[in-house]
Amino acid sequence: MEQKEHSFGTLCKIKRQHSTSRKSCANLSSNKELFISDSIGDIRSYYDLSETPLGEGAFGVVYLGTEKATGEKRAVKVIEKSKIKNFTRFHNEIYALKTLDHPHIIKLYEIFKDEDHVYLVQELCTGGELFDYIVEQEYLTEEISAKIFHQLMQSIMYCHKNRIAHRDLKPENFMLKSKDGELCVKLIDFGLSCSYMTFGDSGSQKLKKMTTKAGTLFFMAPEVLKHNYSNKCDIWSAGVILYIMLCGYPPFASEDDAETVELINEGEVEFDDEAWELISDEAKDLISKMLVTEKERLSSKKCLSHPWVKKYSYSRKKGKLLDSQLSRLKEFQHNTKFRKVILSYLSTRVSDDDIKQEKDLFNSIDKNKDGYITVKELQEVTKDTMTELDIKNILMSIDLDKNGAINYSEFIAASMNEIITKDASKMKTAFDFFDRDKNGFIERHELKEILSKNNDEMLDELLIDEVVNECDLDGDGKIDYLEFYRCMSMNTD
Repeated sequence: MEQKEHSFGTLCKIKRQHSTSRKSCANLSSNKELFISDSIGDIRSYYDLSETPLGEGAFGVVYLGTEKATGEKRAVKVIEKSKIKNFTRFHNEIYALKTLDHPHIIKLYEIFKDEDHVYLVQELCTGGELFDYIVEQEYLTEEISAKIFHQLMQSIMYCHKNRIAHRDLKPENFMLKSKDGELCVKLIDFGLSCSYMTFGDSGSQKLKKMTTKAGTLFFMAPEVLKHNYSNKCDIWSAGVILYIMLCGYPPFASEDDAETVELINEGEVEFDDEAWELISDEAKDLISKMLVTEKERLSSKKCLSHPWVKKYSYSRKKGKLLDSQLSRLKEFQHNTKFRKVILSYLSTRVSDDDIKQEKDLFNSIDKNKDGYITVKELQEVTKDTMTELDIKNILMSIDLDKNGAINYSEFIAASMNEIITKDASKMKTAFDFFDRDKNGFIERHELKEILSKNNDEMLDELLIDEVVNECDLDGDGKIDYLEFYRCMSMNTD
C-alpha cells in the first residue's frame, strides 16, 4: 500500500477532513467561569464589529471586535442558532473555554445572545492557524518545531491534569498569537473534549475509558478507531502533528479512508524518506515513542521531559524581574478581599501584551509545565530569600480557589497591583461588570450573583458583607464608582 503521496496534496486533504463524533461528555469546573458573563442583548452596545470578517467556518463567522470602553481588540465569533445541530457539543466547548485556564489555551472573555445568534468574545490571534504556518514554510526546523511542540504539549498536559481529553488535536486547532515576535500557540476548539473522570458510589474518583469515535481521521489513534481509549489518544495526535511539522506530510495517509485506517492500525512509522535525512535521531525517537500502542505511549509529562524537547527548551534567566515580581506576590497578601475579587476578574480580561513578563515568569516558575505553581516550585525560585512559612503564606493568599496551588489567572491577579492603578479604563470596565443593573452602584445582590458558588448561604452572606464593608465609605450599603476607585487605588503596604 502506497502512503507517500505526501507534501501539499496530502496536507490539503487533511485540511478538508472534518472532526467526527456521535456524542459528547461531561466537563470540569473552575472559579474562572465566575467572571465570564453570559448576557442577553445587543453586543454592538459594547463592541464595534468590523464590516469584513476575519474568517468563516461551518458554524459561524469571526469578526474583529473593538471593546468600546477600553479599545481592546477581540475576536468575535458569531454563530447562527439555527446552524447549531449538536447543542451538547456546542455547550461542551463553551463550558471548557469558561473553565480551562492556561497561557496556551484560547481565552473566552464573554458571551452575548440575541434572538438568532450567539456571540463568543475571544482572545484575538492574528497569526493564523498552525496548519497555514506549516504550509507556508513547507516544513519547520527542529528548533521551531520543538518550541511549538513544547507549548502545545503544555496545554495538553494541563488538560490531562484536569482530566480532560481534547480528542481533536490537529494543526488547524492551534492558533498563532501573532506573526510578529516570539512564536506562541493557543489551543482552540473544545467541541469534542471529554471528561474521563467518574465518581463511584462512595464519591471516590475513577478514570474511565472513552468509547466515542471522535476526532479527525489522519490524527486518530488506533484505539480510538476501536472505540476503547484513554487520554493518550491526544499524545498520538500530538505525535502526528510533530511528524508533520518536521517533514511537511502526515505519517499515515492515503487518498482512500479505508487504507488510511489500515495504515493507522499497522502503526509503522517510517523515517526513510529524503525529508528525514537531516532530522536528528532524538526527534525520531520522540515521535516513535508517541506513535506506538497506548500502553507503551509516553505521557504528556514524559514527552516534555524528553531529551529532544529539553535540548531546545527556553528557560528565562532569573534576575531583577523575578525579585520585583516576588515583591508584588508578597504585597498581594495585604490586599482586601474586595480588591482580590476585582483583580481576579481583571486577570481574566487582560491581554497577553499587557502581561508578557508575568506570563513568561509563570512559565519559568512552573517547572513541570502542568499549569500550576506549587510551594516546591516557589521554593526553587526564591532560594534563600524567603522562609518556607513565608512561601506557604504567599501561596495561600493567592490560591483563591483553595486547590493547594496557584493557577494562571491567580498568578496574574497577584501581579496586577501596578497595572490596574495605571489604567482607568480597566477600572471602569471592572466596575461596570459588577454593576449588573447599570444603576451606578455595586450592591450586595450583584456581588452574590457573581460570587456565590457555595451551598453554605450563611458563609456567602458573611463574605459579601465583608467585601462590601471594605469599600462602602459612606455606609449606605452599596459601592459607587468613587468608592470603588479609592478602594482600588489604595496602597497595600
